Amino acid sequence: MNTAKDFEGEAARFLEAWTRSIVERDVEAARALRTADYRCILPDGRVITATEDLAMIVASQIDIRQLRTELGSAYANGGSASIRFVLSIGLEDRGRDALNGDMKLERQGGVLRASALALTNTYNDTRPAVGGRIKRLLHRLTRRRRAARPPGFQEMAYRPYQSGLDYRLPRSQPRELVYEEVDLPLPPPELWLGYNYPRHGRLHVDTMWQVLESGGFMIKPGDRILDLGCGAGRMIRHLAPLARTCEIWGADISSEHILWCQRHLTPTFHFLTNTKTPHLPFADASFRLIYCGSLFTHIDDMARAWLLELRRLLADDGCAYITIHDEDTIQQFDAMEAPPTVAAHIMRTPSWAQSKDDSDMFTIGRDENSQVFYARDWFARLLEPMFEIVAIRPGAYFYQTAILVRPRCPQGATATPRAGQSGGAA
Repeated sequence: MNTAKDFEGEAARFLEAWTRSIVERDVEAARALRTADYRCILPDGRVITATEDLAMIVASQIDIRQLRTELGSAYANGGSASIRFVLSIGLEDRGRDALNGDMKLERQGGVLRASALALTNTYNDTRPAVGGRIKRLLHRLTRRRRAARPPGFQEMAYRPYQSGLDYRLPRSQPRELVYEEVDLPLPPPELWLGYNYPRHGRLHVDTMWQVLESGGFMIKPGDRILDLGCGAGRMIRHLAPLARTCEIWGADISSEHILWCQRHLTPTFHFLTNTKTPHLPFADASFRLIYCGSLFTHIDDMARAWLLELRRLLADDGCAYITIHDEDTIQQFDAMEAPPTVAAHIMRTPSWAQSKDDSDMFTIGRDENSQVFYARDWFARLLEPMFEIVAIRPGAYFYQTAILVRPRCPQGATATPRAGQSGGAA
């Protein structure tokens, strides 16, 4: 932290970004402003998780005329901080509610993130219409009979479904095996992760096939494919025709997304929740194609370990498709006159200006909430013990560069199938 005045300005910018993410219903930006264990205490004492808070943002119909926030005070001490603000909602001529907000902040990798928020009533204008909307919305979206308990150690290794709460899955009927993307259901918008789920999924899969073809790689009947970091199946759904002859898996640390996939995209595909630990429950050489769309953009300290795990899982004649932030991404960000919300948030952090021009690698934020940037030649050196680079495509995944690699055989060795090359889950 610098001076109190400096922090007050930083706190005001944070609150502005927080408000804008709600008004624009930008779930990805809102997620980036919260820690993984974020909790919000509502005026009636109920506690909601980050997942429930983000669901409220998606479901809201609030625009900038209705929602206002005003910073009251800001205090910082080392890596922790707190701010107090007034949140008001409604239309001035139709009724308005005001709430006090007390927010705890943590500095992670130079970036402020909210770890807790407590909301208390200030006043309620009882004139009809919009004034009571926030309370009705909070009540509808947070019906819980039990308060959430703190996450356990194992839950910190992935994103549990409805963390800290008992839950049940209603009985359901087995789904049909289908081979066309149009026959698969769409997830609710709160699971889209800020993407245009149908359009961007098709765009990124089409680009991946182009890069694979440029590297001389073709899918064959009997191949096994892994979508690592699959979310709610935005890309994997477009592989449905291949499911006639291929076994296709999706994996992610978000149980909420995987649970939706298991209940709506199977038996066409198969899904599992994995942890942040770089190990997946498959035998060596299980897959001929592994793709990771915008996954290594969120892995900081464990990137090399995850690359080694990809090498273990790939068949010797297989390929891995990886997208990263690199110097081309940085150039695109710097050239933008009106960057999108996530890019703007990244560029406002002190770490951006300090790191972007002379770093092998740097992060904005940490853990799965990080935005990781590489110098392309340095990432190539990370790959070198394990992989050979087959093709590179800047701008393949929005601002990210795609790198297609194949396993590197030990010097003097020939590419012979390893034990378990056609094996399934261990």
